[in-house]
Amino acid sequence: MATSTKSFGRVDADGTVWVKDGDWRSVGQVVGAEPADALAFYESRFIDLEAKVSLLETRAKNSASAKDLLTAVQVLVVDLTDAHAVGDLESLRLRVGVVAETLGDLKKAQDEASKVLAEESLAKRTVLVERAEAIAAQPAEKTHWRNSQKEMLELFGQWQEEQKLPHRVPKKAADELWARFRAARQTFDKAQRAYFNSKHAVDKEAKSVKTELCEKAEALAEQGAAGIPAYRALLEQWKKAPRAARTLDNQMWDRFKAAGDALYNAGAAEWETHKAAKLALVAKYAHLLTESEVGPAKKGLRELHAEWETIGHVAKADERAVNGKLAEIEKHVRGIEAEHLDRTNPAKVGRREGFAAQVETAIEALEAELAQTSDGSKTSSIQAEIAAKREWLSALS
Repeated sequence: MATSTKSFGRVDADGTVWVKDGDWRSVGQVVGAEPADALAFYESRFIDLEAKVSLLETRAKNSASAKDLLTAVQVLVVDLTDAHAVGDLESLRLRVGVVAETLGDLKKAQDEASKVLAEESLAKRTVLVERAEAIAAQPAEKTHWRNSQKEMLELFGQWQEEQKLPHRVPKKAADELWARFRAARQTFDKAQRAYFNSKHAVDKEAKSVKTELCEKAEALAEQGAAGIPAYRALLEQWKKAPRAARTLDNQMWDRFKAAGDALYNAGAAEWETHKAAKLALVAKYAHLLTESEVGPAKKGLRELHAEWETIGHVAKADERAVNGKLAEIEKHVRGIEAEHLDRTNPAKVGRREGFAAQVETAIEALEAELAQTSDGSKTSSIQAEIAAKREWLSALS
């Protein structure tokens, strides 16, 4: 809770500012300023210190790291010693002291929790090692190499995540488990290389079969769109053909697919119709680009998607441009939705409302002070500050 600083400071005629901190002591001098302004400057420093103490208390309440809290306490002890600020500094020191007294028990509890978590981490690593060893021990003829390799990589990723955790795991036990895990990976990698080396003959056969299918597909080019049925028949043969190594298979597929794309591109008339329909559709819903309400925007986008799905494909050469117009509308609607979610986020709304309440309280205090002052220059200063705070409230609304 904020502490009033009015009874803890005074200003001399020469601008020297004093704080009641046990005895009165000088905290600085502001020459040529109104006493209220000079005092306010050092009161703002106190408010900053009080905010730091409040943050420390919150972190301690939420069981932050005892080590980090101790560092924060040490910093605040220094900051609060002979602080050049006006306010109840002794109360801040007492609050810091209360937090400091709890750190011993907090550290003990955190150390015990860390020990438990370290034991759990060792148990998790043991499970990872045993699974890796089981994968490495599979007979080659019964191993699904792609899935097993993927799982081995996932196990390694989980191992790395365990290593990133802050728990202090006994080094000897961790090193022994890592040695077993590394050995399992090496055994698996060696077996995998041997298996794929034996696939060379299979790759050679697959390349021969698929090269022939590519040549047949390419020979259909002169038939244009009429060659599509024959291409589909070749595609069925492709699906039944032996598989080669991934890189080779991808290269062959790219060649085969290019031959099919040429045939499908021959159906330009149909795709032009689809293109015109899609362009007309995005034009129909172009008003969504200027829509600012999330409800109508989302409803319109759903309707647009529903109609879009009923229209067939367009030529590949036009896909980027046509789909880009849809993407532009989608991006705008997603932006509206994101802005709406941000604006209605309970946490952010709470922070805005909390700050607004503080500003309103400050305005009430200033208005009360204004009603009691007869000093013209002070009245102008207070009125200016009230006007500034009302602008803040307007911005928060």
